[in-house]
Amino acid sequence: MITAGELKNWAYCRRVVFYRRHMREASRATFKMREGIAAQELVERLEMRRTLIEYGLAGWRRRFGLWLTAPRAGIAGKLDLILQGEGEAAPVDFKLTTGPVGENHRMQLAAYAVLMEEALAVTVNRGFLYRIPDDQVFVVEIGSREKEAVAAAVAAIGTMDELEMLPEATETVARCRDCEYANYCGDVW
Repeated sequence: MITAGELKNWAYCRRVVFYRRHMREASRATFKMREGIAAQELVERLEMRRTLIEYGLAGWRRRFGLWLTAPRAGIAGKLDLILQGEGEAAPVDFKLTTGPVGENHRMQLAAYAVLMEEALAVTVNRGFLYRIPDDQVFVVEIGSREKEAVAAAVAAIGTMDELEMLPEATETVARCRDCEYANYCGDVW
C-alpha cells in the first residue's frame, strides 16, 4: 500500500518517496517534522472546542486519527480529522506552515478523499487545510481530476518501486535545504 503521506511527498519531491521506500534506515525526523507532530496534538485538543460553523458543516461530527485503507485504490493513511455528515464527508489536514496551499497538500487531501470514499462509502467533494500558525482554514475542492491524479501517482510509485529507479529531483531546489535526504542528492548540490 502507498500512504497518503507518500502521495503528498510525491507531489513535493519524488525522491523523498524513493528514499523512504528503498533506504528506510537513512530516514531521520527533522526539526520541522517533530514540531509539526507536537503542534498537531495541541490543535486536536483545541479543535474539540471549535464549532463546525467555521467549516460550514453544522450538524456534522468529528473523527480524529482514523486509519483507513483502500485496497482497490492501493492506498492507506491516517487522517488528522474527518468531518462526516449524512452520506458525505470531508478530510481536514493540520499543517504547521505559513505558506499557501500547495500541490502536495492538494494531493494529500485528494488521497484522503479516495480513501474515505472507498473505506467509508461516502462522497467527498472537498477537504480542508487547517494552517496551525495563524488558525486559518482553507477549503480545497476535490473533483475527478484530483482523484485521477492520485491514481496516476499510485501507478507511478508502483513503477518506480518495480524498476528501483531514482526519480528526477524537484525543480524547486529551495525544498532541499531542510530535507532529511539532502546528502543523497549529489546532483542537486
